[in-house]
Amino acid sequence: MQLNSIKIKSVLDKLSDIKKSLNSGFLERKEVIDMIILAIISKKHSILIGGPGLAKTAILKSLVRRIYGLKLFDFQMTPSTDINELISENIKNKIGIDNCDIALIDEFFKAPYVTLNSLLAIMNERIIYDPEPRDIPLVSLFATSNEKPDKSSDADLLPLYDRFLFRKEILPVRSKENFKKLLGLKDELKIYETSLNREDINTLISASDTIIIPDRIFDTLYEIREALRCKQVFVSDRRWKEAVKILRVSALLGRRDAVFEGDIRILESSLWTYYSDIRAVKNIVGRELG
Repeated sequence: MQLNSIKIKSVLDKLSDIKKSLNSGFLERKEVIDMIILAIISKKHSILIGGPGLAKTAILKSLVRRIYGLKLFDFQMTPSTDINELISENIKNKIGIDNCDIALIDEFFKAPYVTLNSLLAIMNERIIYDPEPRDIPLVSLFATSNEKPDKSSDADLLPLYDRFLFRKEILPVRSKENFKKLLGLKDELKIYETSLNREDINTLISASDTIIIPDRIFDTLYEIREALRCKQVFVSDRRWKEAVKILRVSALLGRRDAVFEGDIRILESSLWTYYSDIRAVKNIVGRELG
């Protein structure tokens, strides 16, 4: 699939318009918006960390409403949530985690361990046991939480947490100018001038597979990995392999047919596990990219 095709150019143009619209409505959320789009096109999972009222769920819902044909499953975990509560046959509108495209699960880590453990196969293999295994159409799962992971966190949850390739903390609007704009923003309109459909998303997913990764990029990733190891920041081989898909999508959205060094910076949200890792990741990535 050629990146200069009329179809791909049209989809990228529409996606650019949607991003501009979202950025005008959600101030100081550009990195979050970019991350959500990257996650969907790379078919990876994300966790958004932060307190209530910071537009974590609103951004995702607003984007999904602009992509016709995507089914959204929206659910909030509680300490008593059972995995069966997430299944479509037990939900009033019949959209559950087993037949949705995008899953949005609030207060993710509030659920019992047995429920969270049941999500491993769903997130990793897109398979649900009901009771026999069956494939599900899930593209990306987005979790929200106000719990910041640290080295005292439950080690049993690390395999599940590792499934979130994107991790982003959402902070309140900082600048005075944007805060004043925020107070004057009107509620989001329900009719959008620009939208995409599921076929458009599939077009971008397929196109990303054609992106070239030069050998020098792999050399840089190796140097970053070794520098992180020296700082006791360990990234699983699985995460490194999945990161390659992110780099391809980043290049695609930049309308390039090959990954370049600047795309690597997008991995800063994927290479840390604990909050104490974040500074080391940023410093090392920044140093390697010059």
